[in-house]
Amino acid sequence: MAGAMRKRFKAGNVRGFTMIEIVAVLVVVAVIAAIAINRAMSTASATRVAQESVIKNHIRYAQAAAMKQGAMWGIKCDGTDYWLFITNAPDTVINQRPLPGESDVKINLANKNITANAFTVFFDANGRPYTAYTNAVTNTPVSAANPLSITVDSIPASSAVTIGITPETGFMP
Repeated sequence: MAGAMRKRFKAGNVRGFTMIEIVAVLVVVAVIAAIAINRAMSTASATRVAQESVIKNHIRYAQAAAMKQGAMWGIKCDGTDYWLFITNAPDTVINQRPLPGESDVKINLANKNITANAFTVFFDANGRPYTAYTNAVTNTPVSAANPLSITVDSIPASSAVTIGITPETGFMP
């Protein structure tokens, strides 16, 4: 019986992994994962994602202000700067307002390391979006025939994203 016990526990017959082998494999997998994640998301891409979110929030702020105040509010971008405005005259300096968290009335896109196409979005007292608005009769609401798309990219260019504003509700997915 003593001979049978010795045969069972021979070093050559042991199967499995040692703790050192398991730890070594985990370290290699962690290093490969870190490299893959780093390459998948560059700094420029992360900046674009963050600034896209900021622009969406600023547009939502304009819509909420329009509904709260019962007046026309909007956001205008000329391709270099964008700003919040009241009434239907976005270029009139007295109508421009600072956005929350910003020190200047006009936000320079290059300072935020992004680019965006020129656009103007107006919101009426009900929060409906328009691409042009002179008065209640002369206006151009956002619709399937007249969509409003905002293209945002990082500097240096990575992968541009398009923000679409939904007709009637102003929802931005």
